Amino acid sequence: MISEQHFSSSFTSLWHEIIPLADTYWRRENLKIARQVSPIDNVAPINLRGFLNELAFETFSRARAAGLQPKREVILSITQECIESVNKYILRITRDKNSATLELDNLCKQEVLGMTRNLMLSFPAKNNIQIRPKFSGCGVVSACEGDLIYEDCLYEIKAGDRGFRVSDIKQLLIYSSLAFSKGELNFSKVGLFNPRNGYYWERTLDRLCIELSGMRESDVLSNLAGSMTQLAISR
Repeated sequence: MISEQHFSSSFTSLWHEIIPLADTYWRRENLKIARQVSPIDNVAPINLRGFLNELAFETFSRARAAGLQPKREVILSITQECIESVNKYILRITRDKNSATLELDNLCKQEVLGMTRNLMLSFPAKNNIQIRPKFSGCGVVSACEGDLIYEDCLYEIKAGDRGFRVSDIKQLLIYSSLAFSKGELNFSKVGLFNPRNGYYWERTLDRLCIELSGMRESDVLSNLAGSMTQLAISR
């Protein structure tokens, strides 16, 4: 079985068959992406960027669960509590000792603080939020988890220093298809948010599917789930 990231970036012919208008649509949508919060300064070492992104999201998750306010002292205190577990998580993925740290200098703290604040300001409600929702596997795609569901919208958090991509949309469709295939689709919108540059994008899932393929949400998601299953059978 493969990850949802691998599936979203592979099988070009399959994706073209299911959502043939994706590239054209995304070129148009890129012009409509809005800035929701102020961007942060990218001041910390680039090699630590993935680690700091994950640390900010974990800090946000714990602060939001506790109903805390986005104050500097509160955020940095929680960050310190998270740093060891996030360090182990990143090193397990990268196997590169230079990709994580247990000691944050002022530049690293500044980035984590900025991204955490942007997340807390963009998703302020303690209730009606599900962080790291889990999705059962289907066919060739393994069980996985998304980033968060907030007020009827599944958001993927992309904190890199880049714009949103078609592969990000595909990843949202994969999660939606996995939920749909199990009868557990509990959101009607999908969105992207970058706490580093402050940009966000959101659309209803049904409208997105129509724009990408000319077909309704149920048809696109069922076709995608069927393709996952067929790939598993053919292996």
